[in-house]
Amino acid sequence: MPSAFSVGGLLLLAVLFLVFFLLRSARRNASNAKPDVAPDSSHDHGHGSHQHEQATPPVGALLPAEGDFDAIHKGKARAGGCKFDEAEVRRTRNFRTPKIDTTNLPKPDPRIVGAFAGIDINRLKDVIQKLSGEVPITAAGQTTTLVTRNSFTKGLDVALGFIEEQYKAMGNGITVTRHAYKVRGKTFYNIIAERRGNTTPDKVVVFGAHLDSTAGSPWGSESNCPGADDDGSGTAALLELARNISALPLGHTVRFCHFTGEEQGLWGSYAYSDKLAKEGVDVVAMVELDMVGYCAKPGNRLDIHDGADKNGSHALTVMFTRNIKAYGINLNPVDTHNHAVDDRSDHAGFLDHGWKAVLLSEEFTDDGFNPNYHTTGDRLSAVNLPYMVEVVKAVVATACELAALK
Repeated sequence: MPSAFSVGGLLLLAVLFLVFFLLRSARRNASNAKPDVAPDSSHDHGHGSHQHEQATPPVGALLPAEGDFDAIHKGKARAGGCKFDEAEVRRTRNFRTPKIDTTNLPKPDPRIVGAFAGIDINRLKDVIQKLSGEVPITAAGQTTTLVTRNSFTKGLDVALGFIEEQYKAMGNGITVTRHAYKVRGKTFYNIIAERRGNTTPDKVVVFGAHLDSTAGSPWGSESNCPGADDDGSGTAALLELARNISALPLGHTVRFCHFTGEEQGLWGSYAYSDKLAKEGVDVVAMVELDMVGYCAKPGNRLDIHDGADKNGSHALTVMFTRNIKAYGINLNPVDTHNHAVDDRSDHAGFLDHGWKAVLLSEEFTDDGFNPNYHTTGDRLSAVNLPYMVEVVKAVVATACELAALK
């Protein structure tokens, strides 16, 4: 007959084994789970430790008067003084996003592949260098060095003239106009270029980028804000898009919009979206290119921000993702599917009016964000030009689909 000691010892071993098994199972379940809340956000890779711009306008700053823009707009979100809401990125970091089917893809259209061949990396470089003051720029017959594109400076006037001349030289039926808008009686301008559709011109696809820049103090006449990535990169990409799709047989009208006043409060895009809404324009979709030049990590990540499918905008995320796959474009599209850029870039005004719209950007996370953002260091040296070429390819393919290439 076993002793009391041996029976007690066996019972103790059994209990210890059961506890060990339960603890190991709990750890395994925790590591495999997709939590509804992101892990501890106290480690922010240094990004959240400083402001990129003044979070609230200073006393005396020029601010819109009631009636300057449609009351539907909330105004630019400035919490944290950053391009994106860092807390929202961390909160949703491990959330599942809708699955995108990349099977049963159509064969690449040879005309679009041919348009890819026209994307010129040296032209992208040249435009960014000129806009950021690293080489001289010529507009209206005058050559100067553009050290600022702040919305309150003559530098922005030079940049506006340069962009106008770029479109006028393209041909292929592109027209270009200035769209005037006012903030408290002061007149500002957007540049709007248009390639009218061949068969359904009343349907309009809008692509945008902002021409103004800041080094963190957008409320005054900053003397040095190069803005190579923000948003010289989007501006150069937009010009390259126009050059390479304008000769194609597009069914719908495409407008290439260079907005101003973005850094002060999305002024130009608010004004232009209001204009389109008042005119009852049939906007198929709006795509904003804002900061598409910085990529310092492997993987060529491209963030697609659809406001968690606001107005059905996830359809545009699907379209970009499928085109990147179908055409073998060297990008890793990321469906951010959160609210991190709500009211922080020029797509916002179009969403406000109920249209589908997305923002395309480089990686907007704590550890992937451009450290030169809103500084005098935002120069060409930090722009990844081969990455930009791939971004333009994705935009060309998707623009052709949105504009009903015939």
